[in-house]
Amino acid sequence: MTTFEIRSPDGRTRTGTLTGTATIAERKATEPGVLRYDVAADGPVTLRWMWPAETAVTLWRAEQGSRRELPTDWGSHRDVRSVRSAPVAALIDAQDRNLSTISLSASVRGCDFAVGVNEESAEQLIELTVHDTEAQRFTLRIDLRDLHFAEALRGVTAEWTAKLGDRIAPVPDVARQAMYSTWYSDHQHVSAESVERHARAGASYGCEAVIVDDGWQTDDTARGYAYCGDWEPTGRAFPDMAAHVRRVHDLGLRYVLWVAPPLIGVNSKAWERLKDRTLGFADGEVTAVLDPRYPEVREHLLESCIRPVRDWGVDGLKLDFIDSWAWSSPPPAPGGDCTSVDEGVELLLTAVTTELRKLRPDVLIEFRQDYVNPRLWQFGTFLRAGDCALDPVENRVRTVDSRLLAGDRAVHSDMLLWPPTATAETVAQQFIGAMFSTPQVSMELDALSAEHERVVRHWLGFLRDHTDVLLGGVLTPSRPDARYTQVRAVGDRTTVVAVFSNPVVQLDDSPTIVVNGGADRRIYVEGASTGPVDLVVSDCSGHEVHRSTSAPQGVWTIDVPIGGVARIERNRGGSIG
Repeated sequence: MTTFEIRSPDGRTRTGTLTGTATIAERKATEPGVLRYDVAADGPVTLRWMWPAETAVTLWRAEQGSRRELPTDWGSHRDVRSVRSAPVAALIDAQDRNLSTISLSASVRGCDFAVGVNEESAEQLIELTVHDTEAQRFTLRIDLRDLHFAEALRGVTAEWTAKLGDRIAPVPDVARQAMYSTWYSDHQHVSAESVERHARAGASYGCEAVIVDDGWQTDDTARGYAYCGDWEPTGRAFPDMAAHVRRVHDLGLRYVLWVAPPLIGVNSKAWERLKDRTLGFADGEVTAVLDPRYPEVREHLLESCIRPVRDWGVDGLKLDFIDSWAWSSPPPAPGGDCTSVDEGVELLLTAVTTELRKLRPDVLIEFRQDYVNPRLWQFGTFLRAGDCALDPVENRVRTVDSRLLAGDRAVHSDMLLWPPTATAETVAQQFIGAMFSTPQVSMELDALSAEHERVVRHWLGFLRDHTDVLLGGVLTPSRPDARYTQVRAVGDRTTVVAVFSNPVVQLDDSPTIVVNGGADRRIYVEGASTGPVDLVVSDCSGHEVHRSTSAPQGVWTIDVPIGGVARIERNRGGSIG
């Protein structure tokens, strides 16, 4: 056992332990409050220490969902793999301040990551067991600075970016533009005719791509995966795939096709050849997970992923169920050429993306939450929030969480949908929940009512017009323990604030756009009493309902319709446009 010292800027110290065949060395500090320890390991190692965090109200974790509690040490273990989650966690207080952000470098493929309350000491117990690394080296980073937790997480992603360097996949501009997805609108009942209909309608609303989800490869519509594995179009619904893709291109849209590489069904043609090269069954006794440690599996999947781009002309792939490869106890792989499943996955994805970029340098690759590990930045170009149909609150949480860890990756919402009977405000709330991401829409756009059409066109236009600040600005969300009560994005010239359950907005010097994503029309503005301000208010469909110039004193109460927008600008002799 080896020990190491942890010291905070305010003088608190604790002693940590390192067990396993390894060495640890603390780097000379370059930023006060940021500690780095380089570890060289010959096999699995465990780092363990205690830390006081008595004002913590939440533990921010790299996983989808709204678990915002402070877990106990015995219930906090998270199996982090290159295809699932990421090696980072942050203890945060009620003022959104960082108490301790712990992370491991991007060289880690697999670890058990645990941060939880130790009942005996009333402190946080941190226990990290690293079992799979690149080149048997990694870095532990502990950020104890008193700053906003989002800034602490940006420090983590900056180091991951520096570590990966030019291995990070480029992100095409189209990855940040609205897209149409067939999943909620069609599920497995998709066809060339329905895709072209959706593409035509999507183009009229400003969508730049259509994502064709599950169903193109099978005539079975039972929502199962027993026919996965061959990745060839069903002749009944897609009789001429290449001609179909050309027709979508003629409408001006890119074409992204769903493929689930890990899955192979017992009804596929490839089953007999590869059934002994699986990790085990994942869906009863009808769908198994292929083992990428075998070269013949990777060769089969490489061809399956290249064929749509090479032979049919598609522009990208939605690679799904990647986290199925986070297999807890993989069987022996006689004849395999990898030491771990994660290594096999990375060999496969390297081969796939290398070949695809030879065919199409701007190829699009979608991953889905929880495939958020920085090691996947080498392969994916955009990350979609995990499934949360009809839930704008969860879409908000998942997209903001993803943004905080994405670096420069494009982040997409889960597909937006709503019932035909929804109010206009309810439709607007779906877009507001996804506002700090690129929207994916999955509705029969041709069948929208006139009222819904006005709302959809308005919000797609709003998101497109403010892409620079919404997606490129500095993101500062509030109260992660309460599922983000307010989210602020600060751009070079404009600030956008989305109000959810915290209606108090602090005005800064730049023009500010306040979006009412809450349930009350009253918004309270602080900082407006330094001079006259111009105010323009519009409703959920973009229709202007109020315009004024005033000199408010103290806290300024403004009336903003639910789902509406208030534009506030300090009056410097002109009037607001």
